Amino acid sequence: MTIHTRSTLPFRVAIVGATMAAASLWIAHPHGAQAAAVDRGSRDYTLPEQMSWRDGESGRIANLYGDPSKPGLYAYLAKRGPNTWSMPHFHDSDLFVTVLEGTIWVGTGTFDPQRTVPLSAGSFVRDVARGIHFEGTKEEGATLYVVGIGPSSDHPAAAATVSGTGSANVIDPAISQIQRIEDQPKESFALYGDSSKPGLYLQYQRRAPNNWSTPHSHPIDRLLMVMGGTMLIGTGPSGDKTSTVAVPKGGFVHDIARGVHYDGSGNDPMWLLTAAIGPTATVNVDPPK
Repeated sequence: MTIHTRSTLPFRVAIVGATMAAASLWIAHPHGAQAAAVDRGSRDYTLPEQMSWRDGESGRIANLYGDPSKPGLYAYLAKRGPNTWSMPHFHDSDLFVTVLEGTIWVGTGTFDPQRTVPLSAGSFVRDVARGIHFEGTKEEGATLYVVGIGPSSDHPAAAATVSGTGSANVIDPAISQIQRIEDQPKESFALYGDSSKPGLYLQYQRRAPNNWSTPHSHPIDRLLMVMGGTMLIGTGPSGDKTSTVAVPKGGFVHDIARGVHYDGSGNDPMWLLTAAIGPTATVNVDPPK
């Protein structure tokens, strides 16, 4: 996956003002959530309309966490317009791409848009480090969620190094490992790695409607992308469901290490993609007495 970046009468008026402010906050969060209720030092978030987009050579980019050019975990969104293709290239380290909207067509080896596999929303691909691949869109375009560990640069593949993958296989599994949404389990499962062991891991979590966690924390930072439904997030040990913020599909949540938080699904099923560097654990927190 290649994305190029260019690299307030005083007392009475005060009461009225405060009341109006509270009312507007309630309107802004129709699920009863209040932004002030969430401690950003424990759990930060970015709603879809708050994404900061910039133009790049292959589309638009919204950085969410970290920096691909620096050491450490990073995450960003990439929007590809219709009929946009990359030429064969490779990355210094593994790249993990999840399709949020639209369809991305992926291929390995020699550039040939006819020898590609379509991956629709919910599908996942691991681009293996230094494996030569390409990808593109057709009429509908695509929005992609990209996670990796930097530093990692994109390198165009020299023509002499580009080879076909053979007539039998469109995708060389040693270069791009794909999981189509049609073939995935219907419940939670690991996409890559193991949260109990060192290294990067990614996992899908599916929750039934109105399903809540108890207050807890994690020893490491975690990154969550809402793939479907609505995630209601709160912080602190109370577990108060009325003091949450609604994060819809396409919203991003950053769990800060050792920050106490809780969350639940709304009236629809919820689908999350979690990424972090293990090993990690879930530490339950007793509610205040």
